[in-house]
Amino acid sequence: MALPKLNIPQYKVKLPSSGEEINMRPFLVKEEKVLMIALESQDAVQITTAVREIILHCTSLDTLDECTTVDIEYLFLQLRAKSVGEKITLQTKCTDESCDGLTKLVMDIDDIKIINNDTEKTIMLEEENGVGVTLNYPTAAKLQSLELSDDAKQTEVIMDIIVECIDTIFDNDSVHPTKDVSSEEVRAFIDSLNTEQFNRIQRFFQNAPAIYYETKTNCLKCNKDIDIELKGLANFFG
Repeated sequence: MALPKLNIPQYKVKLPSSGEEINMRPFLVKEEKVLMIALESQDAVQITTAVREIILHCTSLDTLDECTTVDIEYLFLQLRAKSVGEKITLQTKCTDESCDGLTKLVMDIDDIKIINNDTEKTIMLEEENGVGVTLNYPTAAKLQSLELSDDAKQTEVIMDIIVECIDTIFDNDSVHPTKDVSSEEVRAFIDSLNTEQFNRIQRFFQNAPAIYYETKTNCLKCNKDIDIELKGLANFFG
């Protein structure tokens, strides 16, 4: 006689970057084991791999290649909420440099927000001629290629990511979709920018959407009030 099968609930969730609605289910014991082993390793690459595997197993997505970092962060938090519970408990360090105290922090996943999700994607580079670009955020897969590259290749990889994230280049007279020109032409355009113009593009990526949590608490050791700011998924593992 076959053993009984349990009903697994299904939920709807929207990707922050596109608004696309997908299906997800809570992760199971077998998937939680993968995560726990990765967390015990304290290896960033292994943890990232585990998170991505769990998302693929537990959602209707066939690939994460087109997902941004904030998509993956948000999806994992939603999976954790449905699988483990709405609360995350962390040990947080006192922000006073003279104190080495640790304070228990309990946060509600619903209080974790996404910042910079409505950042303007049109960057003006030269007002006189109306020259500018429209940008997209890099996919998580592209950023992982940067994380895995050695120091000697990082500048080259960063440039490749910027080139791939430019959607259009325009001026007062015309708009040029980058899909219609070669990557070499786009790279030559980037190379022609001055430092301030290039910094405007860099700031767009520095202010990419991310999960974020802020609160005030009291250090149990020094009894001072401290401000807590957490940004990025790595800070939410408890």
